[in-house]
Amino acid sequence: MTSESELLATRYGKTPSGGKASRNRIIALAVTLITLFLAWAIWVTIDGSTAVKSQVIGYEVIDAGQTSVRYSVESPSGPAICAIQALNQGYAVVGYKEVEVTASGEFETFVNTTELGVTGLVDKCWLK
Repeated sequence: MTSESELLATRYGKTPSGGKASRNRIIALAVTLITLFLAWAIWVTIDGSTAVKSQVIGYEVIDAGQTSVRYSVESPSGPAICAIQALNQGYAVVGYKEVEVTASGEFETFVNTTELGVTGLVDKCWLK
């Protein structure tokens, strides 16, 4: 005769001793994922404090071939590189220039354009 637990195991495909090892693996995986998430969150928080900040002061469309962009940069960790863009009416990039700037200050950059631009902006800045 077979025992009742063997009958249930045969019927449902479960073994009585397999659950504990599986549960331990799930707990270990969950702890690992939580630890990785917390490490990532701390890294993002610390890394954000050294971000380069920029703000457009103004722009001037000189002609169909050139736009001037005036902007300020705050870089806590030294020199930075900024991507300056000129856009047309359809928000397409018609001029692009990467410039190296000192740690902080106000700057003016002349961007050559392929057609008449309607605005100038700082796309982004990053540490050199």
